Amino acid sequence: MKIATIGAGYVGLVTGACFANMGHNAICVDIVDGKVDKINKGISPIYEKELDEIIKRNVGKNLTATTDIERAAKDSEIIFICVGTPSRGDGRINLKYIKKAVKDLGG
Repeated sequence: MKIATIGAGYVGLVTGACFANMGHNAICVDIVDGKVDKINKGISPIYEKELDEIIKRNVGKNLTATTDIERAAKDSEIIFICVGTPSRGDGRINLKYIKKAVKDLGG
């Protein structure tokens, strides 16, 4: 299966790396060039137990990272939106990053 995760943080990168480790093709999308570069070099930009090994084992095979959300969407059958949802000042959820991701995906 071809899977994209929009956001390559603690949720998106772990999700994408684990799907790749299960044999699926995973593309992790992020807006931070340095994070994408690290992932594509087999280096995890975040700490999660065993994530470095999973990334190294799968990068260049069935795990890639990109800043190109359009390409990732076209190359995927399933898309997970894994962006931040911080709290607003009044305690309610701030959906601006989710709305931006949906808009960037063409929605």
